[in-house]
Amino acid sequence: ISLYSKPLDLNSADRSVLQSLFILSEEQISGILEYRKMYGKFLSAYELLSVEGFDKETVEQILPFVSIVANAKESFRSSIGNPDNNELFLRYQTTLEQKKGYTPPDTSSTGKITSRYAGNPGRIYGRYLFAKESQYSLGFTFEKDPGEQIVWDKKSSRYGLDYYSFHLMVENKWIFKKIIIGDFSMDFGQSLVFGSGVRMGKGYEPITTIRRNNMGLKPYRSVYENKDFSGIAISSGSKSLEFNVFYSLVKRDAILRADSEIDSDQYISYIQTIGLHRTLSEINAKHKLSDQSFGGNINFKTNNRKLEIGLNGICTKFSLPVQPTIKKYNQFEFKGLRNALGGVYFNYHLKNAHIFSEMAISESKGKAIAAGIVASLSSQVQISLHLRSYDKNYHSFYAEGFGENTKNANEQGVYWGIKLNPVSGLILAAYYDFYQFPWLKYQVDKPSSGKDFMFSTTYELSKQLSFRAQYRYKSKEINNTKEGFQVAQIVPKSTDRLLLDMNYWINANYSIKTRIQYSRVDFNHTRTSGFILSQDLNYTNKRITFSTRFALFDTDNYDNRQFIYERDLLYVYSVPFFYNRGARFYFLAKYQIAKKVTFWFKYSKTNYFNIDTIGSGLEEIDGDNVSNISLQTRLRF
Repeated sequence: ISLYSKPLDLNSADRSVLQSLFILSEEQISGILEYRKMYGKFLSAYELLSVEGFDKETVEQILPFVSIVANAKESFRSSIGNPDNNELFLRYQTTLEQKKGYTPPDTSSTGKITSRYAGNPGRIYGRYLFAKESQYSLGFTFEKDPGEQIVWDKKSSRYGLDYYSFHLMVENKWIFKKIIIGDFSMDFGQSLVFGSGVRMGKGYEPITTIRRNNMGLKPYRSVYENKDFSGIAISSGSKSLEFNVFYSLVKRDAILRADSEIDSDQYISYIQTIGLHRTLSEINAKHKLSDQSFGGNINFKTNNRKLEIGLNGICTKFSLPVQPTIKKYNQFEFKGLRNALGGVYFNYHLKNAHIFSEMAISESKGKAIAAGIVASLSSQVQISLHLRSYDKNYHSFYAEGFGENTKNANEQGVYWGIKLNPVSGLILAAYYDFYQFPWLKYQVDKPSSGKDFMFSTTYELSKQLSFRAQYRYKSKEINNTKEGFQVAQIVPKSTDRLLLDMNYWINANYSIKTRIQYSRVDFNHTRTSGFILSQDLNYTNKRITFSTRFALFDTDNYDNRQFIYERDLLYVYSVPFFYNRGARFYFLAKYQIAKKVTFWFKYSKTNYFNIDTIGSGLEEIDGDNVSNISLQTRLRF
């Protein structure tokens, strides 16, 4: 989404930036770099047709995400009056039906007043950005989640809206490549020490998503409240040798405990990452823990840019000791006041291959290793291989490396991927991933294993019509839910998922998309299933764009919930899931009111056929339907 709003410059993007597209093969990336080296800057994106590995279809696919910047570099002073971005986003979202959390409180059976949300159901979001590529970036973000209160209360760390983020970055000034004050993130190596953004993981694309791209030091602009760092970060050095150092102090939400009412020694039993402050307990957890971190990165590249070697290091100290409630599966999780870890990584680029690896160790002596290769054997064949081994006592609070677990710990795995383009318009893709968990997991009381397989085929019959079919099989061992076992028994739980979709461009303005998804779950000699059928209609012209969908779903249980991507407001990524039986409808419209003013509107409604209440707890709705409205505007100055 961000690349669509601000396309990358084909004349300045390095290998890591080109890899971040997740579209280009190693052959195509190497071809772009070699072309620039031999012939100089691109004058048009269609020059890519002269680059090895590119055809007309591929060029048209990446056109929305690339640009040609032909202007000479401006001075810092003159660039202030000519920013690339000077825009303000404002967004409001709400659920029309009343949830239990917004009803008057009542009295429980024990005589206590029941909990309710402190604020109203509206979500408020705003973001301002003033930036010039390779010069500067100034931005701030604010948000109030549904149920949160707009209040000024220093005791509970609430100052108007619930969440704020700010950054000021200056680039290529004096001896510094970057200076960031405020919120920032770091992404080096395979993200076993420093990682940020979305972990792509396994999916429709089996090749490029298994590796992390060395995106380095970046401003943090997200509304995910469990941000990595806030303070100051500096990057300096030459083209071959770069240094990144930082200091950060972040307030985090946490559950505060003491061994007894008279015990003054407090500790943290749980660090909350949901970022919600709606009820009294959530408000009381806000900013109870200080996270003080410092560290850095050293990155070396050879003159031919083929070999890259780097060192990562970080030390984190908490204001209170972390002592999670001990259970069978979490005995090796982080405990204490301080965590330090370091790692070394390398990237080596052959002409059409990328070999990568990172090895890291935490203060607990836990180790993590990730290594792999992505290669184009020819313009028709791409392959990938990824190996990983994460100790059960490896502790990294900012890791986003490739893996099956949420955290990069207690996992070993081998992944293979292949992508074939045997004839024009036909793409075959597959991967196989086998993994083991040497220690216990939540709801798995023994060491366990699993496997994951995917095969997909995409066929573009013409410019107007394309088809896709995808099959995915996943099997994991979990606790046997049947009673009568004195010792924990683990059994496989397998899931088959089938997806079929068709895209058809009726003309230059209208397109339709039809999709059907089916799942089947086998567990404890019981088989359940579910499906969703959706029909989309999309329209676009210079000023108006709209998308609409009608979908029917029917699932036996939660295990068969159906995930399906749907279009949403700009910078809102939406993959809702559905279970039970019902219908889903949404309408999304974008209207460019004026050259510098754009407006978005979305209405969605889900109606359930077999239940009378939706959700649970304070999110419960008394009824069989739920409706949402979203409004957004962008003002460019």
